[in-house]
Amino acid sequence: MIKKIRHLFISSFRWRLLINIVISYLFTFVVYSGLLFVLEQLDLFHLNIEIKYIIAFIISLLLFLFIFFKLMNITLKYIYDLSHIIQEVTAGDYDVEVPIKYDDELGLLAANINALTRTLKTQEKEGRILKENERLAFDAERNAEQQKNDLITNIAHDLRTPLTTVVGYLELIKNNQALSKEDIQKYASIAYEKSKRLQSMMDDLFEYTSLNRTNVKMNIGILNISELILQMVDEFYPTFQEHDLNPQVKISDPNLFIYGDGQLIARIFDNLLSNAVKYGEDHNDIHIEVLNDEINVTIKIMNYGNPISQEDLPYIFNKFYRSDTSRSSQTGGSGLGLAIAKNIVRMHNGEIFATSHKNKTTFVVSFKKMQEKDL
Repeated sequence: MIKKIRHLFISSFRWRLLINIVISYLFTFVVYSGLLFVLEQLDLFHLNIEIKYIIAFIISLLLFLFIFFKLMNITLKYIYDLSHIIQEVTAGDYDVEVPIKYDDELGLLAANINALTRTLKTQEKEGRILKENERLAFDAERNAEQQKNDLITNIAHDLRTPLTTVVGYLELIKNNQALSKEDIQKYASIAYEKSKRLQSMMDDLFEYTSLNRTNVKMNIGILNISELILQMVDEFYPTFQEHDLNPQVKISDPNLFIYGDGQLIARIFDNLLSNAVKYGEDHNDIHIEVLNDEINVTIKIMNYGNPISQEDLPYIFNKFYRSDTSRSSQTGGSGLGLAIAKNIVRMHNGEIFATSHKNKTTFVVSFKKMQEKDL
């Protein structure tokens, strides 16, 4: 019975109002009856019956209002709490939550407020994400534009010097009829060498842009990286001799296999070995190590010479990046070799980075090793 009354009390605002009135009336009726009995029995001040009824009525009415408003304060406090929370939501606080105490219209209102705060919170979060995405898109567009401008500037910078040299010597040969055959041969050889450098730079640029495409096709197969490194060292042997460099090769296992495109993987180490020769000191060693653990195969190429500054180190794999000390006609290549190597490593889900301190610079390349069960 008590549960049913409680359910009625919380299930409808109208029922709760009616119950409050009934309870207040019952208490008032009892008090009113008691007052009349007391007044009639005591006969205080010799009041007539009408006055006694009026006194009992007034006292009962005041009691009724007191009890009724006390009961209604429970509901009014909940309404006040709802109003306060609505004000907080209006002020932008979407983390509030209304406790649902009743199953009536007020409970429905509380549930709707909670649903509204969740919706507003979600929209606010989506709005922040949208703004962040817009900002990232704007930054990406701006960076792409900057990269395009840098690309044009760097290409113009790198192509201008050898092209100017080629044009200058060819004009000299064309306009000076008094040149000897030996001078013509000398100038033509210089123009030819500069032209070959231009061709190499254009080839690197074409290769870099090709590798940047998302639809690059690779000829993936099982590759013995240990044999590939030994083959690359053999191919560089004449270059090592020319610079009086002594390659020191250390391979932990002659049979270390990875998945990869052999031609592209060879391009990585061609670029890294060329870089080691270019920036290493003559009459010194180049150390090549092939190491492995349970997961990865790691290749290290170390040369000795002027170190890369810590300021330049994070940017050496960026296209066209070369430190100011190394940008010269003698050592400066296309500025794309390391960028090409990084792109190929990325295409194979590998990792490449460099360290440099004192007089030693080390390039580290890591690939996932094939497990014996996959061979």
